[in-house]
Amino acid sequence: MTTIIRPVITEKSMLPAGRGLYTFEVLLGATKSQVKQAINVAFNVRVTSINALRRHVPGKGTGSKRLMGNASQQKYATVRLSKGQSIDLFDLKESK
Repeated sequence: MTTIIRPVITEKSMLPAGRGLYTFEVLLGATKSQVKQAINVAFNVRVTSINALRRHVPGKGTGSKRLMGNASQQKYATVRLSKGQSIDLFDLKESK
């Protein structure tokens, strides 16, 4: 089972990609060392640091009495690579 669910490719996450910071959605139970190892193997790069966070998702009201239900949580990891390395998946080149 892989630790990485998907890369997060948005305008906000692409700005720091030029400085070597890449964002991935990871499993909720994944530790920083598991994320580091998975990215090292998957993209053949050297990870220097990881910042992990869980996204707060408010509960959702359901039913006629608006009972609060649980919404699914998400966990993101922002990964810094060593100098000179990059992940080709995040390189968006403009075509003319």
